Amino acid sequence: MAVLSKLRELSLPYNCYEVGHTWDPECYSAALSVGVSCMIEGMKIYAPLYLISQVLQRKFSLNACLNTLQSIYTSSCFLSVNGFGFIFIFCLFRRAMGKFYYLHCSYLPAFAASFLAILVERQNRRGPLALYVTNVATETIFRMATARGIIKPIENGQVWLFSATMAMYLYLIRKHGFTKDFVSAVYGKVFGREEAKPRRKAVTQGTEADSRSGIVRLPDPQMSLLAGPSEPSIHMVLEDAQASFFKRVWHSEKHPSCPHKSGCVQYFVKGFLTPFLIGYGAFTGIRTLSAAKRIMKDPSVILKILTQQKTLNLGLFLGGFGGTFRVINCLLRWLFNKDLPLYAIPAAFLGGLFMKFFPSSTLALYLMWKLIENGYLLGIQEGVLPEIKGSMLMLYATSTAFLFYAAVLEPHNLKPTYLKFLTRLTHNKIGEINRHVLDIFGTHASKIYSDFWPELDLRYTSRVFQESVLLWLIN
Repeated sequence: MAVLSKLRELSLPYNCYEVGHTWDPECYSAALSVGVSCMIEGMKIYAPLYLISQVLQRKFSLNACLNTLQSIYTSSCFLSVNGFGFIFIFCLFRRAMGKFYYLHCSYLPAFAASFLAILVERQNRRGPLALYVTNVATETIFRMATARGIIKPIENGQVWLFSATMAMYLYLIRKHGFTKDFVSAVYGKVFGREEAKPRRKAVTQGTEADSRSGIVRLPDPQMSLLAGPSEPSIHMVLEDAQASFFKRVWHSEKHPSCPHKSGCVQYFVKGFLTPFLIGYGAFTGIRTLSAAKRIMKDPSVILKILTQQKTLNLGLFLGGFGGTFRVINCLLRWLFNKDLPLYAIPAAFLGGLFMKFFPSSTLALYLMWKLIENGYLLGIQEGVLPEIKGSMLMLYATSTAFLFYAAVLEPHNLKPTYLKFLTRLTHNKIGEINRHVLDIFGTHASKIYSDFWPELDLRYTSRVFQESVLLWLIN
């Protein structure tokens, strides 16, 4: 309470030109310039995304093209309204309050602007956007708490978080099936859909003894015999030779409760190889494109990319996760002679430990929030939780406002990639805020912008600001 009281008493007597939009003394034109910058960059960001999506969906009709153009325009307007609204409402607060207070510098203007902006965006995009900014805001909160010494980072914390999240996530998938969202679509493509809806299959092969023992034997490939049945032929000898250890293992039996069609060994091997090749191929492609200029000069760079440990890591992470999840599920089915959704918890938790090869706090946090969303929707469906109207709107506005707060008052604690995104989006106007005067709030706002001093037109500055500048020059 003492901290809040202190922050309430602290204020800046300067005008919005001296603090915020130092690139233009006029409030409206300054806000409009940010809106135009966001519109231009929004077109550059969304045009390739929506066009590629249209091509992948193979929709080439006139209506599909018009819908794509409409989507590009709508999403770009969403970014533009967010940028324009932040500066415009920032100035309105200054005019209404007469001074700048702690929350009026960034959080409250950003909250109002973000809430208005998300109403412009398409409805089916609001949920994913809300989860994305909430994910980044969560990581920013962790950075702030770490910088203040409130919490200490846990070694491999993102790995443990990912393992715990995937354990619960895949438990829900095994019990209730896939949902119609991006995460479920990606998981189904990379790891397969066999475990989503387990089915008990009737025993159609094998002897009566095999049925009682709970074993389903898969038929081996049949070979026609040209020789008569009275004496062994060369074909029979070759067939016996082919029944090697590898062949018997590869065509091994599966438990009747297993949802997959092939044997358990095949199921495990495919569960490792398919994600491994997808991860390895995707990361190789990305690194090859990023090094295109070097490859043109020296083609041997390709070999280095293909053989580096860093290139293999994504494949090992995905392959290890997929293979471990499958083998643990199969082992538990054999051990307890039945299939249960609960098996997903230890299987996914152990598989998640392979994230050690490719650690990503962003992925772990995103999946955590996606799990919370799915759990909330499931609770609504089961009648356990109430449905809160406009929850995604409030979540987006709250999280985005916090990110704007960090970008203005604590940019050193903001995720570097997101700060770079804001810099690009606003054509570096986010970096032209006069953070030296904001240091009064004790957040070290100018820490990474210590060399930047705005060149202000003194005709539009206040007397109190001019006196402050004079004192700075004397000191």
